[in-house]
Amino acid sequence: MTQEQPITGGKPTKPDPPTGGGWVFPALLVVVLAGVAVIARLGTTGTRSTILEAAPTEWSPTARPLGETVALTIDFGNGAKLQFESLPWQKGMTVEKLLQAAVLYRPGIRFTQLGEGETGFLQSIEGLKNQGTIGRNWMYEVNGQTVAMSFCLQKLEPGDRVLWKFAGQE
Repeated sequence: MTQEQPITGGKPTKPDPPTGGGWVFPALLVVVLAGVAVIARLGTTGTRSTILEAAPTEWSPTARPLGETVALTIDFGNGAKLQFESLPWQKGMTVEKLLQAAVLYRPGIRFTQLGEGETGFLQSIEGLKNQGTIGRNWMYEVNGQTVAMSFCLQKLEPGDRVLWKFAGQE
């Protein structure tokens, strides 16, 4: 048996044709094709440049400090280095406080540490972590001399030069 149809006046009626909805599918198709074209264009121009252009650029470099300063160099062990020739020195400053000053300086650095005081231990600089006893680790020098105490305790004087190196035991 076929589907029941309403009966009016004894004759079957035909369903009304849809009205006004004929534009939805073509409009949706246009939107999808435009999206595909944009994605294809990004693929041919390179998404790397698009990502770099979208990076935040709303910052200004910190002004060069006046007064007494200390220097900080970070050597990643592969030829790449970060250098801060003039970070502001403060009375009682330690290597830990110097790294904290470099975090606030623009452009700055990131570092992580475990503990504080004599048990303070640097874990990473710029996301590069110590590798333990069989790998490379962060070690520091002050004025060319390797220091055997926690960086949290090592005091600095004006004009000191601190070098952090990512290296193996030599």
